[in-house]
Amino acid sequence: MLVIPAIDIKDGKCVRLYKGLKDTAKVYYQNPVDVARYWEDQGAERLHVVDLDGAFEGIPVNMRVIEGIVKAVSIPVEVGGGIRRRETVKALIDAGVRWVIMGTVIVEDFSLFEEICSLYPERVIAGIDGAKGRVVVRGWEREGELTVLELAKKVSDLPVDAIIFTEITRDGTLEGIETSLTAQLARSVDVPVIASGGVASLEDIRKVKVLEPLGVVGVIVGKALYEGKFTLREAIEVAKDAC
Repeated sequence: MLVIPAIDIKDGKCVRLYKGLKDTAKVYYQNPVDVARYWEDQGAERLHVVDLDGAFEGIPVNMRVIEGIVKAVSIPVEVGGGIRRRETVKALIDAGVRWVIMGTVIVEDFSLFEEICSLYPERVIAGIDGAKGRVVVRGWEREGELTVLELAKKVSDLPVDAIIFTEITRDGTLEGIETSLTAQLARSVDVPVIASGGVASLEDIRKVKVLEPLGVVGVIVGKALYEGKFTLREAIEVAKDAC
């Protein structure tokens, strides 16, 4: 199972939000490129990068920073935040991004999402963000009509590389990861699932590791790493141990 460090970018800086609220940004580092290099040096096999400004604006805002990260590391990078157009997907893939994460467009223009998945098979990740089982979109500011499980089943027949499920009521809170719904989601689809939101301790890594036989292939970790709750190397060691 992969432990994937998160690099959230706002105003060009590496930050973390509390439950996705834009006014709660805490700056951890001025240069996200340096952070990317650091996580690679610490053993990361993959990076999760989110353009928070892009998520709120609906178009990528920190493209230059993202390009700098991709050039600075040799490990694959997945990127989300405001990716809602074909042109944006093409620009990111041309820049060397391995996977693009799309969420809002799945709900608001499913036919476009289908088309992009067909154009870039296995290069698109479905980002499903939920609040207590209900899908939320547009930078987590609007609730969709579908449940998390309904949306997961809807995308599971497409050539997506994975589903990232984030429980936003826990994201950035250090309250512990939501494993029950993550397990339900993984059981309901044949697509690899990556868990996200609320990781607080190595015990949370162990809890996600238990779900690996269900198809949970990774866990995204942000604030816990930046607050020094454990090191990336410690988390990787737990994730690689047999259950």
